[in-house]
Amino acid sequence: MRADSGIIDQIKSSTDLVRLVSEYVRLRKAGANYVGLCPFHTEKTPSFHVHQSRQFYYCFGCGAKGDVFKFLEAIERLSFPEALRRLADRSGIPLNKAGGAIEGDDQAQEKTRLYQVNEEAARLFRRQLRHSDEGQQALNYLYGRGLNDDTIERFEIGYASGRSDWLFQRLRGNTPQDLLIKAGLVQQREDDSRCFDRFRRRVMFPIRDEAGRLVAFGGRIVGDGQPKYLNSPETPVYSKSRLLFALNLAREPIRRRDAAILVEGYMDCIALHQSGLNNVIAVCGTSLTEQQARLLSRFSSNIVVNFDPDAAGSKATLRSLEVFLDQHLAVRVLTLPAKQDPDAFIRQCGADTYSRLLKEAPSCFDYLLARAAHEYDLQTVEGKVAAVNLLLPFLDRVTNRIEKSERIKGVSQAFSVDESIIREELKKVRTTGNREQLGVDAVRLRTDLNLNEKYLLKAILEDDSVAETVLCELAQSKDYLGFQSESIFQELLGLYQEQGRISLSVLQERLTRQQDRDYLNQALFAELQPLEPAHYLEKMRQRKIEQEINLLQKQIKAAEQSRDLELLSSLHSKKVALRKSSSF
Repeated sequence: MRADSGIIDQIKSSTDLVRLVSEYVRLRKAGANYVGLCPFHTEKTPSFHVHQSRQFYYCFGCGAKGDVFKFLEAIERLSFPEALRRLADRSGIPLNKAGGAIEGDDQAQEKTRLYQVNEEAARLFRRQLRHSDEGQQALNYLYGRGLNDDTIERFEIGYASGRSDWLFQRLRGNTPQDLLIKAGLVQQREDDSRCFDRFRRRVMFPIRDEAGRLVAFGGRIVGDGQPKYLNSPETPVYSKSRLLFALNLAREPIRRRDAAILVEGYMDCIALHQSGLNNVIAVCGTSLTEQQARLLSRFSSNIVVNFDPDAAGSKATLRSLEVFLDQHLAVRVLTLPAKQDPDAFIRQCGADTYSRLLKEAPSCFDYLLARAAHEYDLQTVEGKVAAVNLLLPFLDRVTNRIEKSERIKGVSQAFSVDESIIREELKKVRTTGNREQLGVDAVRLRTDLNLNEKYLLKAILEDDSVAETVLCELAQSKDYLGFQSESIFQELLGLYQEQGRISLSVLQERLTRQQDRDYLNQALFAELQPLEPAHYLEKMRQRKIEQEINLLQKQIKAAEQSRDLELLSSLHSKKVALRKSSSF
């Protein structure tokens, strides 16, 4: 009996060492790593370091070191099988033997044979691509997609014949039929028990795990036919929710660059690698999972999501952001111009243009703010409700209190919604534990004035010196335009220009809309501590900048559709400059 290497690797890749250690040691961020007081010896100055990307710990005081298994063995005084079982239970990974930690030689040998039969199938697929008339058509397809021979060889791309039992007939002599079925290469008919190939008339992309073992295949149909892409089924060596395509090739580049680019498809990933961007991986025909995010976090905490621009890709982007935020990773989103996918864009515009856009890719929350501004009409209450509700689940996932506070302020300013409304909605989750109930009430949003506007109005009406400073500035900047209380400020400016002061009674008479009168009373009776005029004016300036950014984002979308790359570059530069000029 011995521990099965496949199970060990699976459990190890599913366990985040930083999270595990944090349950026993108070860690703080120190550059790319974490540091704390060593749990294995007494010390006053932290010397215990955890390397997140390499999932390794070392104490410079006592020399303790190791991986997740070593740490749990040492901290809990467990045997290796006990630690393995504990971590398997923690990750929800079922083990095959009673006691959970050890697999028999038969199971280990079966997995080894599955790896071997996959290798043999891949060899036959590669030969078929290069040495058959059918394969020539597939090879021409790959050339037409811009791939060169070096890339085809590096990714071991092959071709599965259109004959129903082509692979089965070539493998059956040396491999038992049941093993071919278990590998997902062959299927068996229910009516007459005959076997046929799972993959037929398809370009074949081998899928290797992060250790480089060949565990599955993805096949793309040549010509017409459905499904367009077909993947191997779940097998004893393949779980698609736990693997990332090309991670075996990208893991070291990801570590060196401390960043990973995540794309949707095989061809997107391969095209970017061919262009020199070799820190790219792809999901394997499924939406991003928690296990995949944890696996990726072993190599870097910085992720750029670049999914296809269609409806499915847009939905998958939001899902991936939720998963990455849950794993406390720093994530940005790259949306390519003219609704192009990475494969098409890199062939048309080149790696330099892609790299430039990659550097400008907005953070998760900047992307979400721009997306909400593009999708919803922020001049209507309904639009503001939809925009805020889009952001709420992501705000709830921010665990750092300072960052969450700043993010809430940003959403409040961008959508002209009172911070208190957002905070109360997020508080519900802490009470109920249910994110599904998150959602701003449209009725309340119609009647509540933005908190910053309450501050401004209250200060102007209660302090003549503040009124003079603020109104003179507003008369030039026009930063109040677009506020809920825009018409109130217009009346205030008119009164000040006419009389040189503000009369509350005259202002109340001039407000003809009941909503404006309600807003004014909210400001007058609000229990707020007045701040310096410069604070109010800065808040208004930031709001103006956000409005200009929202407008630029719409212009960027139009430029993408028209494929005006020169205009697009100019607009992106303006957007970056505006972001830098804002404190948000």
